Amino acid sequence: MIVVLKIMKVLTAFIIIVTLCYVNNVKAISDEDYDSLREIFSEARLNIMTEEQKDMLVNGNLTTNTKTYATTQTLNGTYVHTEVDEETAELIKDSFNSGIITYDATHQTTYKRITIIDTSANSSSDVHRVMVYTQWLVTPATTSFDVTAMRIDGGYIIDGTQDGTQTYWKDGSYDYVDYSWNGTNIRKFDNGFGISMNLVNGASYFETDISADVKITSSNAEAFGTYQHAVTNVSLDQSQSYTISHNGLGGVVNFVSSVHNLYDGMTGVSISL
Repeated sequence: MIVVLKIMKVLTAFIIIVTLCYVNNVKAISDEDYDSLREIFSEARLNIMTEEQKDMLVNGNLTTNTKTYATTQTLNGTYVHTEVDEETAELIKDSFNSGIITYDATHQTTYKRITIIDTSANSSSDVHRVMVYTQWLVTPATTSFDVTAMRIDGGYIIDGTQDGTQTYWKDGSYDYVDYSWNGTNIRKFDNGFGISMNLVNGASYFETDISADVKITSSNAEAFGTYQHAVTNVSLDQSQSYTISHNGLGGVVNFVSSVHNLYDGMTGVSISL
């Protein structure tokens, strides 16, 4: 019995030492690196990132492609998408943050900034961490199951690495919802995946992102990302009635015909891996 207790004490001490070493090896990124990430992510999103995630972004081979779209509902109910420059996008965001409403319930123009991010350990790595990150620049009139998705050409997603996050502002503070690789909100395919996120009722600001590790199998590998906003209330089942296809909305999400018109059909982004 005494021998067992001694072994347990040694094991406990070993575990504590290993844990302390691990914690001590996690270093906060520099202010300069933080500022560089703020050019991509909001402060709210960075605040819920782990130091390991930040470190991977600042020390990896990072490339991005960002587009901001104005999506306008026409009088006949269709949607027109116009890419706007960053100066216009910042003016819209500043107006929104100042409390100026930029849409109405019957003739809505929404502004969304979507970024696809590729991080690899080095320039010759065949495994890339890909993220599709969307920021709303205004509060959407409808909050239902929106879909963020990615499609991979010339590679495949390593199953079990998929995840997602919805960040939002409500009741005077930021909060977030995590989505796992094996949860009920995810749909997985050989060429990509999507996550349905029910925008939190009563929130006034939203960001969503999905991520996964991608193994490239071609020198011409490419990742495509899109964010599809539900323009009316939809169920989770409806939001998941799609396949991943280059013929789909944003070159990614191919909804069944009965669901297709329930989403705004925003254009997507892409990046070479």
